[in-house]
Amino acid sequence: MSVISIIRFFRGTVRFAIRDGFLERFINLCAQNRVPIWDGRREGDRYTACTTLSGSRRLPELAQKAGVILEPVRPGGAPVLLRRYRKRTGLFAGAALVAVGLMILGCFIWQVDIQGLQTIPEEEVRDALEELGVRRGALRRDIDARQVERMLMIRLDKAAWVAVNLRGSSAVVEILERVVPPERVDDRVPHNVVAAKPGFITYLEVYNGQPTVKVGDSVDAGEILVSGIMEDKKGRNRTVHARAKVMAQTREELRVEVPYLQEEQKVRGTAVRRYLDILSVRIPLSLGGIPEEPWKVERAVRNIPLVSRLAPITWSREGYLLLETETRTVTPQEAKAMAEEQLAALEEKEFAGMTVLQRDLTGQELGDRFLLEGVYLCQEDISQEKEILTGEEIPGLIAPPLTESATG
Repeated sequence: MSVISIIRFFRGTVRFAIRDGFLERFINLCAQNRVPIWDGRREGDRYTACTTLSGSRRLPELAQKAGVILEPVRPGGAPVLLRRYRKRTGLFAGAALVAVGLMILGCFIWQVDIQGLQTIPEEEVRDALEELGVRRGALRRDIDARQVERMLMIRLDKAAWVAVNLRGSSAVVEILERVVPPERVDDRVPHNVVAAKPGFITYLEVYNGQPTVKVGDSVDAGEILVSGIMEDKKGRNRTVHARAKVMAQTREELRVEVPYLQEEQKVRGTAVRRYLDILSVRIPLSLGGIPEEPWKVERAVRNIPLVSRLAPITWSREGYLLLETETRTVTPQEAKAMAEEQLAALEEKEFAGMTVLQRDLTGQELGDRFLLEGVYLCQEDISQEKEILTGEEIPGLIAPPLTESATG
């Protein structure tokens, strides 16, 4: 409903109909005499339209001038309703109480919305808001939005910007999280680059340090790939923070077991329950109780237009998926297909950031299950930085100060 329609309703409207005569002359006379007409339409030989209560008083005069026949008018709108129910004082008293109640409820906060969260837990923010007085049922005038913003900035380490806006009976908290810079590496601490796992080196790119292996070498886990101990032009040793990218071919294994006896849950029906929520009170709007388990429930809460902004009143809906557990025996072929599907999901998880060069699968039917094993040839970065302990004796090292190693 538009604003103009609401204004016309409270001012009062009259729908009238005319027939015969000169319709165009009647419309022109209404325009000349400033009688508003809207929602005009033809219905056979009749023409119907709406006008205001004051404009309806001039319709008989204008109809006579235009030579048209004016049929009985039908008034409507707020003035007509008030006149019709003017003796029903209880109705007006109830409406007044509702209006006063809504005005009083509008002085409180009934909804707290938090926007912009990505890594900060919502529970942490709500707990902080509770301590600062921003909660359901809090008096709106007691909330200092600017003070709440400052306190939230202090309590939330990951927040870069906070805004608290009070809109009607809602408090909207907008949070912009900090962009955490990458951890700074301390170059003054000497490190070696070691192998994180056994492999066959296929690519070596050294950024700092002395390489101890070359492409084509096989290495074991923990073996030094790039040393953080370097020799300068004068034959003296110094320590650096070694860095490198070392790509190697590695061997990986995965296995999945699928039992032939499978338990499955199937949906045997659905059920829906609706509620009217007033504060913490839930008024059921559906007949019947909650269905017996097992079931899976999905809840949804929806605001009531206008009402939810003034009072803690919302609609809620609970959808129940009624489940039934069934036991069935699968064939070895079905178990193999299920194992392949599970193994594919496991590969995606375990081999993230790696390239699979070769994949060999072996399936085996055991007594009560199917076993699927995979052997993989992968390529990945096996470099791992490991600090050189300062207390460790290093042959040939002339104990340089840390500042010298930083300037390198």
